[in-house]
Amino acid sequence: MTTDELNQLVTRRDLEQFYNKLINDIGHTIASNLNTKEFYSPKEFSESTGMKYSTVVHYCNTGKLKARQDRSGGTWSIHVSELERFAYEANENIR
Repeated sequence: MTTDELNQLVTRRDLEQFYNKLINDIGHTIASNLNTKEFYSPKEFSESTGMKYSTVVHYCNTGKLKARQDRSGGTWSIHVSELERFAYEANENIR
């Protein structure tokens, strides 16, 4: 297929518009999911970030994640700001 034939199928502008819409849609989806809860369990945090469950619990125990326990040895509750921080730091590491 020639370049002209390919340009008739999809133009660079079409691809740029598609890319921008996709990025915008993903951003809105993430933002709406982040704002639905105030606290996450270690399992939910693990599933949302891809971080291993045991690592999440370790980070809670060592204070690397802003989390709380209702009682000693109880289940951890991780504040939503930590999910936002994790997403921001992951994005910064990509750049």
